[in-house]
Amino acid sequence: MILHRDVVIIGGGISGLSCAWWLARKGIRTTILEQADRTGGLIHSTRKDGYVTDHAASMILNFNARVSQFIEQSGLQQHRIERNNISRRYILKGDALKQVPESLRGLLFSDLFSLKTRLQLLTEPFRSRTNSDSESVADFIRRRLGQEILDLAIDPYVSAVLASDPEQACARSVLPRLTALERQFGSISAGILLKKLIPGKRGLAQQAFSFNGGMRTLTEVLAENPLCEIQTSQQVMALEPARNGWRISSHSDTREQQILARQLILSTPAPVAARLLKPLQPELSRLLEQIRYAPIAQIHLGFDQAGLSPVMQGNGFLLPSSAKTPLRGSLFISNLIDQRAPAGKLLSSHFIGGAKQPDALLQSDDQLLDQTLAALNKLCGLKQNPEMTRINRHAQGLPLYHGRYHQLTQAIQQTAMTTNGLHLVANYLQGISIRDRILQASQVADQVSLQLSGQLSAASSHSLSLTQSCIKQP
Repeated sequence: MILHRDVVIIGGGISGLSCAWWLARKGIRTTILEQADRTGGLIHSTRKDGYVTDHAASMILNFNARVSQFIEQSGLQQHRIERNNISRRYILKGDALKQVPESLRGLLFSDLFSLKTRLQLLTEPFRSRTNSDSESVADFIRRRLGQEILDLAIDPYVSAVLASDPEQACARSVLPRLTALERQFGSISAGILLKKLIPGKRGLAQQAFSFNGGMRTLTEVLAENPLCEIQTSQQVMALEPARNGWRISSHSDTREQQILARQLILSTPAPVAARLLKPLQPELSRLLEQIRYAPIAQIHLGFDQAGLSPVMQGNGFLLPSSAKTPLRGSLFISNLIDQRAPAGKLLSSHFIGGAKQPDALLQSDDQLLDQTLAALNKLCGLKQNPEMTRINRHAQGLPLYHGRYHQLTQAIQQTAMTTNGLHLVANYLQGISIRDRILQASQVADQVSLQLSGQLSAASSHSLSLTQSCIKQP
């Protein structure tokens, strides 16, 4: 059976679903082929016994008007839950967790940072800049803000939230806003100040929110797109160029099919895209094969709130890669988001793995649980055992933006552009956050729409020429 479609999207995660939504806004129908038996990819939620646990991101952090438009117009606004105003965050200094002051002034005059570090922050505008596109996060922060800022603030974010090694992570890819300030203004602090003083269009204040029923609601709502045909349990076997587009061969347990599509969007992990493109685009496949991923284990625990320490009544904490524990960070989710735990209970989510723990998933569930409880006992004084335990394992948790990643992704995108009707949208390009996924999907949808219009115009012109030729014949 051969089907004819304008746009086929391979991969039904947040990137693919968002792309389909943006295209639907333009009146363009799409077909999503998803290998799993559900859409959403890593984004999923378990709803059981009053606890709602997310398998990946638990919130969206947004400061972009385009993403706000997406949330409002997609029907997600009615499901939105704002993050609570609790702002007790902790960082590890020495062997103990210290609360982070809420204001910048409070931070600068706290005992968290030494006098030397505070002087380095004040003299940051006078540091020399670099034109390197491959400078590591660690080198960039040391050069501009000092070692202590790296150890206490940036390393925990990069190693815990991004699962990367700060010594290897590409600063331009991992810290795009900070590195852009240096390129544009010569300084991070001067750039922040000047952007506040310069009149003009301002971005949104940062918003943090989730959804009723967990982040799974996000993908469930997007999957209801009436202009998107979703086929789950579809294994794509081969791609080949066809006249005016692509031929996609796939099969499920019940049937095999071929689809002729004018435009093809690959919204899969890099290894899958590399495999599919290898016979057609060996150079692009070679570039995609260079993308590496970090394994991540999420350990969700439910506790009775009675008797918990002040630390566990706050937001949570992140740990630097040098911390003497496998635990990379903890979020006390039900303090941050309502409707995540039964009354009087605490839902917490903890993370083990990342670039510096490549063998994390080789451990048993019991080992992961024991390591987590040991860390919570040491850092938070936890004495009780959890009443609920859920563990999620992700062998390809997050792409590692290591080494010359900026140059690598530029080469991937430029090479893909040489293949007509092919588009890549995935978290190894332009950011891992849900905000980044929605924004890149919007850009790709614009490109697809433009190329599709060109293809249809060319087809109409060709048809008209043939008709005129036939009329002229005796």
